[in-house]
Amino acid sequence: MEFPSSSEFPMPVSLRLSTLNVSSKDLKVLRSLLGLSGGKSDQSWEIDVDREDGDAVLVDVDNPDGAAIWPEVSQQRRPAAALTRRRDFAARLVLHKPIRSQQLLRLLSDLSSASSDPQLDDQWPILAFGDDSAELPLAEHLRRHNWDQPVMIGGDYLPELVIDPGSGVWYSSASDRDLARLLRRHFARGEARALASQELVEHTEGLEQQNLANLKWRAGLALSSGALHPDLAGEIRFMLPQVPLQALSDTAYSRQARILIRQPVGVEELAESAKADRGDVAEFLNACYTCGFLLLDSSAGGSARTG
Repeated sequence: MEFPSSSEFPMPVSLRLSTLNVSSKDLKVLRSLLGLSGGKSDQSWEIDVDREDGDAVLVDVDNPDGAAIWPEVSQQRRPAAALTRRRDFAARLVLHKPIRSQQLLRLLSDLSSASSDPQLDDQWPILAFGDDSAELPLAEHLRRHNWDQPVMIGGDYLPELVIDPGSGVWYSSASDRDLARLLRRHFARGEARALASQELVEHTEGLEQQNLANLKWRAGLALSSGALHPDLAGEIRFMLPQVPLQALSDTAYSRQARILIRQPVGVEELAESAKADRGDVAEFLNACYTCGFLLLDSSAGGSARTG
């Protein structure tokens, strides 16, 4: 009697999927669907919870902690997927909630082949933001105009930052180092304390009044080192009506600005023309978008909208 060779019936390849900031409910669904799908592919997947050494990684970007680590995780060579309810979330690999069997199988197939995809390194990493109720960095709160009255951010163990959006000014006694911490911090909209007129006077007495556009610029630069705002992802071209004053003091930023005032260009073309690395390009575009300077063109016909 002749037995079939191992090549005729290959053993499934065992792979590990690291899950970061995924809820216990979604983990239960993942494990259940993986159990039901056993034998339907030539890969066998195991779930590693809150570990980062798997063959691929799944990050829940609806979770504030997951959203915060997504830019870094998505830049790694290991394939990464975002788990989210948002249908418009910009990422190369996305698993939407509620998790369905066929969608999960397609994702696992994509993850298993992504590591050998030569185009993987060409993907620009994308930031992850939730809705207005989520914890967001200051730049995104300012871009969305989440406050229409004077507010104070910080206090307790953080320095105070007072923003008066109606007057277009801000105040703070924070050092550059402490201010940088505030700009990187993610917090909910409601954490900012609204200030009445008398409180505004008390908290800003003796402090220098500064232009809010400069704070938006600094906050936009602080969004990430190399990841783009999600609204800037995809086949979008950018243009500036004029060179921002904030960009004049930095050679890399002013060079990009002078390219964008001439004609609309995409992100890859901008990086190539300006001879700039991705970190500088992402920081510059994020800052321009946060300030509302950037014109976005996402159509073949060339119609533009303001960022």
